[in-house]
Amino acid sequence: MIMRHRKPALGRMSIRILGGRLGTTWERDRRDTLFLMGAVFLSVLPQMAYLPLWCSAGFLILFTWRLGLVFSGRSLPGAAVRVAAATAIVGAVFAQYHTLLGREAGVALLVLFLGLKLMEMRARRDLFVVIFLCCFLLLTGYFHSQGILMGAATMVAVLTLVASMLTMQFRQEEIPVRRRLRYAGVLLLQAVPVAAALFVLFPRPSGPLWGLPDDAFGGRTGLSDSMSPGEIANLSESEEVVMRVRFEGEAPPVASMYWRGPAFGDFDGRVWRPSRYGAAAPPQPEVRFDDDRRGPLRYSATLEPSAGRWVLALETATRVPVLGAQRIMVTPTFELVAGSALADRVRFEGEARLDAQIGRNETPASLRNWLELPPGFNPLTLAMAARWRADGPASSEALVERAMDWLRRDRFTYTHTPALLGRHSVDEFLFETKAGFCEHFSSAFVFLMRALGVPARVVTGYQGAERNEVDDYWIVRQSHAHAWAEVWTAGRGWIRVDPTSAVDPERIQRGNPSSRAGRETAAGAFAGQAWLRGWLLQVDSLTHAWNQWVLSYDTGRQRSLLGRFGLDITDWREAAGALAGVLGLLLAIVALATLRPRMPRDPVERQYDEFCQRLAAIGA
Repeated sequence: MIMRHRKPALGRMSIRILGGRLGTTWERDRRDTLFLMGAVFLSVLPQMAYLPLWCSAGFLILFTWRLGLVFSGRSLPGAAVRVAAATAIVGAVFAQYHTLLGREAGVALLVLFLGLKLMEMRARRDLFVVIFLCCFLLLTGYFHSQGILMGAATMVAVLTLVASMLTMQFRQEEIPVRRRLRYAGVLLLQAVPVAAALFVLFPRPSGPLWGLPDDAFGGRTGLSDSMSPGEIANLSESEEVVMRVRFEGEAPPVASMYWRGPAFGDFDGRVWRPSRYGAAAPPQPEVRFDDDRRGPLRYSATLEPSAGRWVLALETATRVPVLGAQRIMVTPTFELVAGSALADRVRFEGEARLDAQIGRNETPASLRNWLELPPGFNPLTLAMAARWRADGPASSEALVERAMDWLRRDRFTYTHTPALLGRHSVDEFLFETKAGFCEHFSSAFVFLMRALGVPARVVTGYQGAERNEVDDYWIVRQSHAHAWAEVWTAGRGWIRVDPTSAVDPERIQRGNPSSRAGRETAAGAFAGQAWLRGWLLQVDSLTHAWNQWVLSYDTGRQRSLLGRFGLDITDWREAAGALAGVLGLLLAIVALATLRPRMPRDPVERQYDEFCQRLAAIGA
């Protein structure tokens, strides 16, 4: 009888150890199960940075329990135990989030139920369910971050998941782990051209296809629409990136880098808020320059997503930036404000002049807005202002200089941990504690100026930046958050006065308070290590490139790129035809490469295959 040559058969995988029962295939089944559980752990790992501690601990308990069952060979828990665990999970998630819907609650449920699903892997179908749950969980990681590190972690997890799927296709022969990973890598590489074509050609929506969840801004920090003591000090503890800036030509001095945010004029004794102008609204601010022959500073900036609407432009902006379809308004306090929250990463081209004069055209009625003080607060400061006025008439510039000189010589200190202040916060700061952060100095300075009859307001934003020498751009972080004052003088308009510079001039010169002692973050603790700083800058440079070329690929860039090839994506028929044509071509190439018969490399095996084919042709 003639024996036909057969390849190793594919069939149902033996999963006795998955159900907790030992068999003759114990060693292989245990290795395959451990490999799958490793893929599950890699899928959950990126989420652990954003989950509550108890949720991560709960998953690790379930995961460790399942590992113990693999090594001990004991049976999986029964239905009663699983139902009780599922009930406890639902109750814990509801107690944490007060809902079972939404982004945070949904991800927590998915992670914990994935750990529980490991307890009922009895059939091949259960294994595929676990793998598909892992794939979905990897997508939810992009709710929190779309950075290059998240992308790399996703690719590693997907590689192991695909390798786990390949493991289940072999019944008789065991494929070494290295070969499984190589096969999975080849499959993923074959998918890269299709994914790239979809990325380039698929229409770019203005936002995520699934819409922004209700808690989309829940974990984001940034400037607020009010200012009270301690708010900016809390921001300074964060190393989160606010924006990245690249200058055309030479960058300005760090001490001149003031990135303007919201301005405040209404004060209730503790909190500063935007002014309510009423009928005395100031006119659109007039902008003049000390030297018209000096050209503007030009730069490009990439703003990270935030819950705010402020376009943080370098003072003083000479051109309103363009942010796609967003309409940018210039407020009477010279803020650049978008029509809605900047929920997506945006890039804009900016121009600024460091010698600009703004608001010389303020009217007497509008200036009275900037002199208002709450009644019944800070009597000591009001009394000192009365004594200064009694010394004789003085110009606004002279009063500003006198106040700055007083701050320099009266032993004020700049600290990130100021004491809590009571009802008369300005009095307590100026005459008792004499220690505070930038918002304490700016708030007290503006109050004193108004008491002296000088129009003044508080401005918040960011001061300084950190240079990335790797790619020659500047990084503005939350730790650069700052508050300063503006006073109005006849003939010059609004001029910036930074009272912090009178107490800690190095803070302004270096543009970053991150060198303070006692920093709690790991990055700050090792900030003095040159090798670590260089490595962090390399990572940030890669992140910046990822943001520019991948995450910032919007409708405008897509239209510009495809327009070079004569494609008009505004016509959906033409766009769909181009997408179908490219995908069809790629699939044809892959099919030809896959279906083309390959002759064995070994001569004996090649002759044996030819012999089998001839026998098959004659029906033997």
